[in-house]
Amino acid sequence: MSSEHDHWIISSLLEDLAGLALSRDRVSVADVVETMGTRGFGPLLMVLSAFLILPVGMVPGMPGVVALFLILIGGRMMTGETTLWIPARLGRVTFSGHLLAVSVARAQRPVLWLRPLVSPRLAVLVDSVVMGRVVALILMVTGAVIFVAGFIPGLPFVLSLHILVLGLALSSRDGLIAMVGYALLLAEILFIRFIFF
Repeated sequence: MSSEHDHWIISSLLEDLAGLALSRDRVSVADVVETMGTRGFGPLLMVLSAFLILPVGMVPGMPGVVALFLILIGGRMMTGETTLWIPARLGRVTFSGHLLAVSVARAQRPVLWLRPLVSPRLAVLVDSVVMGRVVALILMVTGAVIFVAGFIPGLPFVLSLHILVLGLALSSRDGLIAMVGYALLLAEILFIRFIFF
């Protein structure tokens, strides 16, 4: 997945995260945010949701960290901000560099599969002020639910799916993919209601 052949923002992000993971034994949350650079919230949302799906999600407390990030990102988006601020204490949370490397390696094949399926289209569904607020609200509510009830086995995984797709939509300015994310959210709500209520 060399950037020589693919300049897609997600491809370059995975390359940078792989480099970070291989450069140190322990990786901090601040390291990951710094590696994201100015790529925007979309790729960060993809990384956060992947943390709940890939091996990094097995780290104790990771769902809570991801939940806090979702709330912070949602709050920043709600006010029209385009950069992320994180508390110093959250930035100091660390996890295994090896675990991150394994997670990045596992993510590369799905990313290569997704690449031809996304393109800028129906951008109003992700770029408009109204839809930006809608996505922000979705992130904050999802983060709150994961933070409060993330101890329920499988719940963080289920709730990470629409975040992953919405992150992909924001990264590629793809409104059609965003519609898939909204549909997934509805399906997740119905699934959770059926299972837990």
